[in-house]
Amino acid sequence: MITIYHQSNDNDIVAWKDRLEQLIVKHEFVVQDQIDVSTLVDDEEIVKGKQAIENYLEGLEQFVNGWYEDHCDMYNFNA
Repeated sequence: MITIYHQSNDNDIVAWKDRLEQLIVKHEFVVQDQIDVSTLVDDEEIVKGKQAIENYLEGLEQFVNGWYEDHCDMYNFNA
């Protein structure tokens, strides 16, 4: 599960939530006003900062989309 810790006034949360919901990835957002930067935790992977989280989500999107493309090509739906 992906957990993103963020400040309550973080405007990027809505976009990140939409992206994760489109990927159908289990996630949660936790408000922690005492932190300096948003932090994403995915198992043992820890990513800090908005740009690093953006990059992580882009990589995750590419992985998930590639996985679906590869696995959907395995089946012949015209049979």
